[in-house]
Amino acid sequence: MAAKKTYKMKNKLKAAQWGIKLAWKIDKKMFLFWTVLSVGLAVLPAVALHYNRSIIANLSAFLSSGTGTFASVMPDIVMLGLILTISGLSARLNDDLLYMMMYDSYYLGLEEVMMDSAQRIDLTEMVKKDVRDDYFSAISRCGSLTDLTSSGCALLAKLASIVSLLAVAFSASKFIFVMAAVYIVVVIFLNSAFSGKVRTVWKELREMLRRADYFEKLTQTGDTAKETRIFGSAEQIKADWEKAYRQIEQSEVRRTFGIAQLTFLSKAGFYLFMVLMIVYSLFQVAGGKMGPDVLLMIFTLCLHISEAVSTVPRSYQQLDYGLYGLDIQRRFFENTKAVDPKEEQHKANTALDDEHCFEVNGMTFGYSEAKPILKDLNFKIKYGETVALVGGNGCGKTTLIKVLLGLYRPTSGEVKFMGRPHIDYRKHFMMDKVGVFFQDFYLFHLTLGENVGIGNIKEVGNERMIRSAMEKGGAAKLINKLRQGLGHRLGKQVYKDGAVLSGGEGQRVAVSRTHMSDKDVMIFDEPASMLDPIAEMEQFFHIKQKLGGRTSILVSHRIGFARLADRILVLDGATIVEDGTHDDLMKRSGVYAKLFREQAQWYDNETSGDLRPAAGTGQ
Repeated sequence: MAAKKTYKMKNKLKAAQWGIKLAWKIDKKMFLFWTVLSVGLAVLPAVALHYNRSIIANLSAFLSSGTGTFASVMPDIVMLGLILTISGLSARLNDDLLYMMMYDSYYLGLEEVMMDSAQRIDLTEMVKKDVRDDYFSAISRCGSLTDLTSSGCALLAKLASIVSLLAVAFSASKFIFVMAAVYIVVVIFLNSAFSGKVRTVWKELREMLRRADYFEKLTQTGDTAKETRIFGSAEQIKADWEKAYRQIEQSEVRRTFGIAQLTFLSKAGFYLFMVLMIVYSLFQVAGGKMGPDVLLMIFTLCLHISEAVSTVPRSYQQLDYGLYGLDIQRRFFENTKAVDPKEEQHKANTALDDEHCFEVNGMTFGYSEAKPILKDLNFKIKYGETVALVGGNGCGKTTLIKVLLGLYRPTSGEVKFMGRPHIDYRKHFMMDKVGVFFQDFYLFHLTLGENVGIGNIKEVGNERMIRSAMEKGGAAKLINKLRQGLGHRLGKQVYKDGAVLSGGEGQRVAVSRTHMSDKDVMIFDEPASMLDPIAEMEQFFHIKQKLGGRTSILVSHRIGFARLADRILVLDGATIVEDGTHDDLMKRSGVYAKLFREQAQWYDNETSGDLRPAAGTGQ
């Protein structure tokens, strides 16, 4: 148990150190300004007590013996009035205000850091479920840095206030000092113990919220709402949501009850502390050991100590909550492989091989070592060569493309691009050379023109290039179809007037995006999977015409297009089973020939070598 507590404390200290460095990097002026201001204002009550006691002592002496003058007391009265005025004006400087003032700098700043850092993480890591879960936990707690800075600033101020008040207590009476110190320690101890329970509850609550959010959104999106209505599953989904939400409700009740218990104990402790102080002071006054100035000061002192300590629990819990989130983020980024910007400077930025664009030697890849998706692959692709990668659904074609692009790292073996392994190049070298279309493309909630233009971010506003790319990608007709042309927004989740494109139209937009890059190497992964076989053939024929002799890889599970390629790679059973031209593979009567003949009914004149699809043929 002791070792476990020590481990937690070490993690908290590491998280605090990591968070402070991050906050300093994002906006050090913000933290310094509010810390100095908060601490300065926090000691004013203790300073006010000093002047208050001095004024009352002088007035008591004047009333009892006639010694002293009003003029001698006047400076203290003016100073006390000034301090009370400043304290009154600063009363609105609470934890909520601090959080709000630091929100823009640290909440949004941490989100930006998280998104930038995520871009440097190896995609091979990000596809792992445990890594994705950890990333979700990290990104969902972007308020943790604001929690640390605002609550840390508030706690420093409260500490300054408590220390200054204890100094006043010590000057009045050692007994008062001891009792005040004991009261403060007990309250802080209770809150420290409670914060651990709150943290445990949040860890459980996070998973509950994720389940409840999933079931709640099922009935709100068009695709899933359609399914629930057709199959009548709404009641079942509602029951699953209620079950998940019931757990959240029970967890919140326990948490709220715990807070109520803590509040009660803190209040009861304060009243007990107050009674003890007043009774002790009255006895001291009765015995002639304490004057009325000290009695009144102790009464006010108790109120100030209670006010300072009573706000410690919330700040402490917020700090602990922030450290918990920062520790999740720290461990995620420290334990997840990422590109080191310093190492990038020493990597290559030029090609090494003048003959081969891609070279794969004994390459195996799997999301887990026990079940490889690709196994012992060996092949080469020359510059200027057009290669068709074919195979059935789920055979690993898209995965192979991602390995070739360096998005996934091989489990074993070697993949070279232009003569070097991916890891030897600078991060953006390959992306500067390769234009790619993925079958799992995404249409952004941007305008039609921007959706195409982001294929070359430097030319995102170049209308001439966008129109040219849309001609190459077969999406030019959309410009006239949509009311606002290139300026028409896509998607309705963000904009009510956004257009919803069909699957085929969306593919053509994404293919056009690839043509924006006009790079040395072009890869098209299932660019017509949402089209019928005839339209698909037209799409590939159009792509082939626009390639202009560049190195290219064309991917599809429908293989009528493969004759457009110089070579054909056939993927089956996690490995390359055939490699050759269309005529060679047809003569072998192997996997490719079998697939080709099975799909020949979709086209006319397939076996005669005619590349044009049959008119009017449907899938």
